[in-house]
Amino acid sequence: MKIFINEIINASNAISHNDGLTVFDYIKSYNKDSFILSFDGINRVSTAFLNACIGKMILEGTFRNEYIDRDNTKSMILMKIDTVKENASNYTDYEKIVSEATAQC
Repeated sequence: MKIFINEIINASNAISHNDGLTVFDYIKSYNKDSFILSFDGINRVSTAFLNACIGKMILEGTFRNEYIDRDNTKSMILMKIDTVKENASNYTDYEKIVSEATAQC
């Protein structure tokens, strides 16, 4: 099944953290392993949005690359998705760096 983000958030820009959580909750309630997340109809996306849905799935261990409809997603959005995937995959290293940096302040 294809899940259209623009239909879930009723917008063509996926910007807010709350919208990302809405998509995340929708996916969780869908409770199926076979779906494709479509960014078709989405013009802009923020990393806050992506962290709230894709990043959270990665941290929970429920994300798979095949969940993203790469064929119908703008290249700039795909680049942001890849960045969020990389950052979420290195979460423990990132948290350690942030903790060390804030401890020095």
